[in-house]
Amino acid sequence: MTVQLTAFLMMDGNAKQAIEFYKEALEAKVLFCQTYGDAPENPASPLPAGTKSLVSHAILQVGMAKIMVADQSPGKPHQSGNQVQICMTTNEIEKTEKFYELLQQGGQVGMPLQPTHFSPGVAIVTDKFGVVFQLVTMTSEEAAIRGHQKDV
Repeated sequence: MTVQLTAFLMMDGNAKQAIEFYKEALEAKVLFCQTYGDAPENPASPLPAGTKSLVSHAILQVGMAKIMVADQSPGKPHQSGNQVQICMTTNEIEKTEKFYELLQQGGQVGMPLQPTHFSPGVAIVTDKFGVVFQLVTMTSEEAAIRGHQKDV
């Protein structure tokens, strides 16, 4: 049996903008995207006005990983915070630097990009949508020691 963990990012009505941002900042590819209006409407719980264009479910491919993105279900409160963090590991410092530069635009740096005892570059950035990214550059040798995929 295979177990896969996927981060699911719940947005506050701006999932479409987040998807566009991640396409550029993370080189994400949209594998699937559906709005609340695309799904059959349940007569027992009709959608509030103006919510049919909100994203009910999207899947993005980022490198070898997938993340899911959606707008919070209509009528349910959105809670922003650090309840979801994404650790993004690369094997090239240049790639980490690019992600760092793009993700911090409109966001906040929690830890500046810097070398550590285990990596030539580590940073923590909260993007403009409130999502916390841990960016890590890891050599193949270090990845093997730490039990990560060989080709991070």
